[in-house]
Amino acid sequence: MPQKETLPASIFRRIDLRILVVLSVAYIINCIDRANISFAHLSMTADLHLSEADYGMAVGIFYLGYVLFELPAAWLFSRIGAPRTFSRIMILWGLAGMAMFFCTDKTQFYGLRFLLGVFEAGFSPLALYFLSLWYPANKMGRAISIQQLAGPLSGVIVSILSGVILASMQNVWGISGWRWMFVLESFPAICLGIWILLFLPEHPQAASWLTQDEKTILLKHLPAPKKTETFTPTLHMRSLFTLIIPYVFIVCGNDIFSFWLPHFLQSTHIQSHMTIGVLSSIPYLFATLTMLTAGRLADSAATTRRTLCAVFCLCGAGALAFLAYHGTSLSSVLACSTVGLASLYGAYVVFWTLPSSVASRPPSATDFAVINTCGMIAGVLCPIIVGKLATLTGSFAPAELGTAVLMVCAAAFLTIPCVKKTI
Repeated sequence: MPQKETLPASIFRRIDLRILVVLSVAYIINCIDRANISFAHLSMTADLHLSEADYGMAVGIFYLGYVLFELPAAWLFSRIGAPRTFSRIMILWGLAGMAMFFCTDKTQFYGLRFLLGVFEAGFSPLALYFLSLWYPANKMGRAISIQQLAGPLSGVIVSILSGVILASMQNVWGISGWRWMFVLESFPAICLGIWILLFLPEHPQAASWLTQDEKTILLKHLPAPKKTETFTPTLHMRSLFTLIIPYVFIVCGNDIFSFWLPHFLQSTHIQSHMTIGVLSSIPYLFATLTMLTAGRLADSAATTRRTLCAVFCLCGAGALAFLAYHGTSLSSVLACSTVGLASLYGAYVVFWTLPSSVASRPPSATDFAVINTCGMIAGVLCPIIVGKLATLTGSFAPAELGTAVLMVCAAAFLTIPCVKKTI
């Protein structure tokens, strides 16, 4: 019998509302708190006397904290459960973000960015793993694309919201606008963290808004949640390797745009923070549409997911290479950023459908955490290298060309077949 007859759509409408929407909103807040530094960069560098290398170092230090605590977060997830894990993460990162209000020098800036990474560690991969406990494999592409849609959507929100806050709150009570920005954009994380602790169900069996018959039907198509979690991945090591390498390179490409897009726009002689904010939202709008399309393509063509991800990587490589040679024109920056971000977000959502297709049963939370941790290591190194190169050469072109090469390599690795591991 077709799965759509055995799994009523009404079940997934409720799961979408109670689980998917909550995790999507949480991820929007997560991405805003992570990326708003790119707008603070426009004015806080003068206040804190930061160079491009210092800024790149701060971005990298965030990922260092994330890397060091991601696997422990995955282990703790299986001990204390999803509601407590997500609530702890969100409340602590909200407090760390708000503490940026009091930052007065480079050392404090580095310390708070490190703490933000420590507190956010594990959120993204654990959210993806948590979705796999609610959605069968043939619906994960759609679920991931909607939840990860928060990435580009948050780019639209943070671009406009940060531009408005920076412009309207500058020198309110004699305080810089970037300080107000961190407070106002971090506070929602604390509020949603409290809500999650009180109302998010641990697993389908604990959902009071599903009937017992609906739970029985749903659980027949879902993996049983693991009662314990170890640090040992369940995926075949070659499969992990051929997934980790392209993901690392995808992260590098995304970081270029995520943390320097406002600066790229400002370098075309635009000085208004409001204008930069509005223009920065355009690439993210297109990325949002691309993610929705990519998720549906991944579900409808499961056997060609790796090829689809490789195509997105190659498009991102082309955009980065073109930007390296035409980075002084506003139209070129907007066009390259739009194509680049849309391609990289498309690659990202298709990529996260791959782990579930390379093992005999769904991968564990540790598998998701291991892959994401390696990507975050790239997040440590990439911004530091980009900042150093920009400081030494006075141009972002070398970093853009180097990252384009990495994206081509990602596409090549995606052509290597994975090995299924029988567990």
